[in-house]
Amino acid sequence: MKKLKLLLSIPCVLFLQTTFAQAQDHVMLSSEHPAAGQKINITYDASGTELADKGAPEAVVYFLDNKQYPAADVDLTADGKKWKGSFTIPDAAKAFFVKISSDGTIDDNNDKGYVFLVYKGDKPVEGAYASKAYLLYSGMGNYFAKIKSDMDEAGNLYAKEFEMYPQSEKEFQSNYLIYLSAQKDDKSKELLSQKIDALAASGDEKDMMLASSIYARTRKAKMADSLNKVIKTKFPEGVMARNEMGMAFNQEKDLTKKETLYKEYVAKYPETEDNKALLENYKLQLASAYLQAGDIAGYQKWADQIKDKSNLAGALNNVAWAWAEKGEKLDEAAKLSKQSLEVLDAKLNDLGTPMYMSPKQAKESNRSSYDMYADTYAYILYQQGKYKEALTYQQPVYEHAKTPDAEISEHYALILGANGQYAKAQDVIEKTIKAGKSSDVLKKELAKDYIKVKGSDKGYDTYLAGLENAAKNKQMEELAKQMINKPAPSFALKDFDGKTVSLASLKGKVVIVDFWATWCGPCKASFPGMQLAVNKYKDDPNVKFLFVDTWENGDNYMPGVKKFIADNKYTFHVLMDEKGDDGRQSKVVTQFGVTGIPTKFIIDKNGNIRFKMVGFSGTPEGIREEVSSMIEMASNPDAIADSPKVTMN
Repeated sequence: MKKLKLLLSIPCVLFLQTTFAQAQDHVMLSSEHPAAGQKINITYDASGTELADKGAPEAVVYFLDNKQYPAADVDLTADGKKWKGSFTIPDAAKAFFVKISSDGTIDDNNDKGYVFLVYKGDKPVEGAYASKAYLLYSGMGNYFAKIKSDMDEAGNLYAKEFEMYPQSEKEFQSNYLIYLSAQKDDKSKELLSQKIDALAASGDEKDMMLASSIYARTRKAKMADSLNKVIKTKFPEGVMARNEMGMAFNQEKDLTKKETLYKEYVAKYPETEDNKALLENYKLQLASAYLQAGDIAGYQKWADQIKDKSNLAGALNNVAWAWAEKGEKLDEAAKLSKQSLEVLDAKLNDLGTPMYMSPKQAKESNRSSYDMYADTYAYILYQQGKYKEALTYQQPVYEHAKTPDAEISEHYALILGANGQYAKAQDVIEKTIKAGKSSDVLKKELAKDYIKVKGSDKGYDTYLAGLENAAKNKQMEELAKQMINKPAPSFALKDFDGKTVSLASLKGKVVIVDFWATWCGPCKASFPGMQLAVNKYKDDPNVKFLFVDTWENGDNYMPGVKKFIADNKYTFHVLMDEKGDDGRQSKVVTQFGVTGIPTKFIIDKNGNIRFKMVGFSGTPEGIREEVSSMIEMASNPDAIADSPKVTMN
């Protein structure tokens, strides 16, 4: 009987070997040459991956078509120890990659991801190699699926593309030229020069504008300016002239002038299928500007002209929240906030076809936006004393959150307390603090709820300390998993006073290097918390904070950087990144391999990077505590000795 079972199993093995012909380690496809319009079966084996000990995996496939970049959900079902699902390749797709994740962890396939070409017969379709090249050099792969950028491989793929399909270079020339502009070798620089010079002399406005943009990108400002003058003279009513009118509109702050510029623009460039989305955006700008100025009549005039009313939700919420934070104009704020929910309500299940988002992701994004605006409305109702109604809006917001959020919990606890539900409010705050999302508001409210439940404040300090210790222990446990050990790149940069500061001179100290820019919203949002961290360690000679300003636009950025720091009264030691090989303010940020800001590095006393923090979300108190824990761990010789030696993504 055992022999019979073995014989019966042989055809199954052969079938699997022929059916799942294209495989990349742990992902197998049902076709060796997946084609447009074809249904593809996928099998995933998590064994040996980062997801091996995680929960059920989720999969999203992103299609590269050089235009819409659609995405699709893949419903995976268990089949023994493996997971199976299917998806259909859109007609326009040229390549695709599969993102598989679980509990927030992505299987990056050792930095390679799971990337596949689309075929026609046994030959990659036109644009397949070029699309994969774009994925590897642009940072798109890293952003969505932790696929490591690979400039050399991108170059090889472009070479294959243009050898197989010479005509496709025109379609992908913008991406290709941007790729070439980032290369440092003489051959690439010479090739780039030849191509942009040819575009500049082509007599085609769009090609000439592309050449101008590459000149500017490679710091050939005089050549860009000269070419722009030629374009304006040759095409006085062309694309560049239109773009300049649009830029003037975007930059105008005076409402009367802004409205006049819009009317002039529309008179010169009436609505067409190609520009209707742009004009919709201009009308939204006008409506938002009037709303922010408190001119409801002006707002309504332009809001009535906007076709997709859901686009108004953000502006309505922003103004309502600004008033709510100050506790002013609450009746007007409530009306605006309620409107934001009404216009967004219809959008919850109207997913459309957003770029880079699957239907499930689009639905979650819409729900997240709705909940954010509902949180605003509930808080306004609370301030108006409408506690029961506030609770009907805030409770679902709290329940929808996958992880505790300090601000949502603050509002929920306040509203629960106002409704006499002190024990429940206490429970909400407990969970939030234990999750490491504490805030001063939460602790203040917790003290009130504790007294209401216990009858006095006896034991409160011990109770709070226990919660905070639990949060710290959990945070340290999670941070231990993130600890790395890699020599930090050596650098020396000048500060505002022209004094040179080198990393080598700080050996023996724990150094926090924070890369940021004045245009970066998340960078600026993180700074109140970073100021708290700086304050905490201001008298500690063994800890040094360095804030490296980088990636600023233009050349005369120093005054703006100084003004920003001074206006916000930050006591940061700011260093100015220098120009890199690409001509941008990018020398040191490139040496550290940064692909997005804010990015912070915690460097130990021996000059080794121990932690890398990318982005920001949370509270000022939260970032202070997280940075403090990292400093503590980087200062601990035992933690350093026991940590794994890994490379950074």
